[in-house]
Amino acid sequence: MFIEKLDRQQWSLSQAYQHISRLSLEQYEREKAKKPVDPNPPPHWNRSNDPARQIPGNAHSELIIALRDGDLHAKGRHSDERRERFSTGFSNWEYHSGHYVPISPDHWRGGRLDHNNQLEYRDGQFIDIQVPRFVVLTIWPELPAEMPAAQSRPDGLYTTPYLELMQAAIREYGLTATHQDKKESLVAWFLEQKIDDEPLSKNLADAMATLIRLPQSQRGGAKRMIGLDVRETV
Repeated sequence: MFIEKLDRQQWSLSQAYQHISRLSLEQYEREKAKKPVDPNPPPHWNRSNDPARQIPGNAHSELIIALRDGDLHAKGRHSDERRERFSTGFSNWEYHSGHYVPISPDHWRGGRLDHNNQLEYRDGQFIDIQVPRFVVLTIWPELPAEMPAAQSRPDGLYTTPYLELMQAAIREYGLTATHQDKKESLVAWFLEQKIDDEPLSKNLADAMATLIRLPQSQRGGAKRMIGLDVRETV
């Protein structure tokens, strides 16, 4: 049943933050790799404007904005029971519920999130805050795999993004000498791919689909059988 396939996994706020921060850093590194190297980088003690240093703060801001705007919904264990005035507890609240309840955008707008990821507002507090993993991955999806640029393989053999893409198609469809997929399926797959952020043309996708199939697969018709001649003799 479809309901059994639902992603019910919950992430803590820390896990969601780490995911967003990692994606932001990966995106920054990809963009940085495409730019020419700065021949005169600033000294290590004067890099306050380095975008990489701003990524953690930006990732935290993105997460909080999504919660305040209601794009991402969280749940937490709630308490509206204040501690005694002279209590030695670290929190102003106690007796948090064992059940998780939704946190509204108004709570995020009017509350304050401390360094322990506990949300305190005027009339209560939420602890052990969780968010749905699948929603986080929907808002901040994993970056698509990059096709490698032309390079030398570890064994010293030269390769190109086009050859690497054809090898990827062979692995994707499990092509072997005895298993050959239809050319139309391969062409459709190639048309979904990109090299240097550019989609493949129909002619190129057609040519690549042709080149990764065996010659006899192009001819169609019955395969030639080598072996015993079963024709009736007179």
